[in-house]
Amino acid sequence: MEDKKKIMLCTSWISVLGNMVLSLLKIVIGVISGSLAVLSDGLDSASDVVTSIVILVAVPIINRPPNSKYAYGQVKAENMASTILSFVILFMGIQMFITAIKKLIHPEIAEMPTKIAIWVTVISIAGKLLLALYQFQQGKRVDSSMLKANAINMRNDVIISLGVLLGLGFTFFLNMPVLDSVVALLISVYIIYSAVGIFKDANLILMDGMSDTSVYQRIIQAVESVPGATNPHRIRSSHVGNMYNIVLDVEADGNISLKEAHEIAHEVEDKIKHSVENVYDIVVHVEPKGDTHCEEKYGVSKQNLDKTI
Repeated sequence: MEDKKKIMLCTSWISVLGNMVLSLLKIVIGVISGSLAVLSDGLDSASDVVTSIVILVAVPIINRPPNSKYAYGQVKAENMASTILSFVILFMGIQMFITAIKKLIHPEIAEMPTKIAIWVTVISIAGKLLLALYQFQQGKRVDSSMLKANAINMRNDVIISLGVLLGLGFTFFLNMPVLDSVVALLISVYIIYSAVGIFKDANLILMDGMSDTSVYQRIIQAVESVPGATNPHRIRSSHVGNMYNIVLDVEADGNISLKEAHEIAHEVEDKIKHSVENVYDIVVHVEPKGDTHCEEKYGVSKQNLDKTI
């Protein structure tokens, strides 16, 4: 956990410093060259500094140990931060969409930018691409949804800068400034789509949902391989960070001893851990076979597995 914290903090600081340099460069050159596109791109990079600061604030919270108020710790703060990042990305996408629509409805004669605007955009693309690849690699290394979300944000910035470069090319070389607005419109739709994807992934975990529902099939198969354990039901699985928290009921012969029931439960735990990777905790409730149940309001069983998947 400590290594993950150090990696996330180091990666976030690199993101902050890298985006600050690129943002200042594009803002200054945007003003000097007279390119509103480059200036807007610089302001977008400034928002990336904010998102990286959000991560820096969230990392210490994620690594706080469990206590009586937060029995599982506060690792879901990472998913909350990813949700915040999705709104930042969504806001930038909507703003670009509105601006592009306005320019298409009310076209204005674009001022020809100087060539330095093109060069700073090329530098920005290279810098952002390196930052995005680094963020995604580190996010994948420690399985951090925050770093992955920020990497997606930076990947979007690369696409934005490519759009700006195309727009500058159309304006400077082909004298077709209207295509600049068309490219901006397409980019904005893509950014909005990415923001919605990040939001859905983060909130799936916050709502204790499962993106990979095949885990239930593996749990059922693991239980059925244990002698004496039958009818796995009320199976619930949620995420604690990047790990699974599993709770389930199984049935066993009502005439066996408490010790034997405990041994069955222990073997069920072992089998599940061999079938499912990254298990945080497992709670197995053993009850007499054929015991009358009230209608199950939650959880997964073999009977409703197909509906769940």
